[in-house]
Amino acid sequence: MSNTELVAAAGMLKRVKRQGWLDAGIPNDKAESVADHSFRTALLVAFLSPRGIDRDKAVRMALVHDLAESVMGDLTPRSGVPKRKKAKLEERALQALGSDEVLHLWKEYEDGKSPEAKVVRDADVYERVIQAREYVLLGHPEKRLRHFWKGFVNVPSPPGIERRPVARKKARPTP
Repeated sequence: MSNTELVAAAGMLKRVKRQGWLDAGIPNDKAESVADHSFRTALLVAFLSPRGIDRDKAVRMALVHDLAESVMGDLTPRSGVPKRKKAKLEERALQALGSDEVLHLWKEYEDGKSPEAKVVRDADVYERVIQAREYVLLGHPEKRLRHFWKGFVNVPSPPGIERRPVARKKARPTP
């Protein structure tokens, strides 16, 4: 892969919107791009990963974990493409880019067994949870986003984003 191809693929990710957000009703102009997601995932890995992992490798893995989407778009479970077929499509897309290093990092991420892959996978999920919370705090319907943080407890509110007022029922006084 030439540097030009890598830069072009990264540039395409800036224009590919995360399909899950669009499916949840986030308007296209407000939806996070795959590049947005990959950047924050890499940032989480770079600064919040535990000691004892190869941080450089993990950050590189985080930066390329969704790079295939520059070619094929963001396929979600709602797209109806089975996981195995999606993985084959992603592998072919990355092979076409011609970088053995990118392909190796992606395969290791997909395998999910190395300490670095586990950290990146956790950061990938956590980034999604943070983004879903941000959308709710910005006034998007929680009901349509709640499933993005299913299983998480005490998701912190991201700093710098104020919760927009939401009309709530007043509690009845207890006798």
